[in-house]
Amino acid sequence: MSVTTALVAGGGGAVVALIAAAVYRDAVRVGVDLGSPPLWAALVVFTGGASLVTAILVPDAPLPGVLVLTALGPLLYLLERDDSMHGDAAADPTQLPSESGNPPDGSDDSDR
Repeated sequence: MSVTTALVAGGGGAVVALIAAAVYRDAVRVGVDLGSPPLWAALVVFTGGASLVTAILVPDAPLPGVLVLTALGPLLYLLERDDSMHGDAAADPTQLPSESGNPPDGSDDSDR
């Protein structure tokens, strides 16, 4: 094993562990609906580890495929996090999410 391979494996493993820890902490804080925090962290470790193993063992692997595999776990978690935070309420096409406190008729006391 070359020095470069060892650095990539060690550094990549540390980065994957840090991202998994951040996902676990955020999943506990938010309280995701589907799954549990350990399962989401395990998904991130699995996809990140699979991409590291692919990059190390298959040097001719296409980089876009390795990057997609790397991003798959965190992106799936972010989709579930967004769904957990916004719930199952129907979207209101007449309002932006940042205007949820304003009355729906568009009247505003600030322009009087």
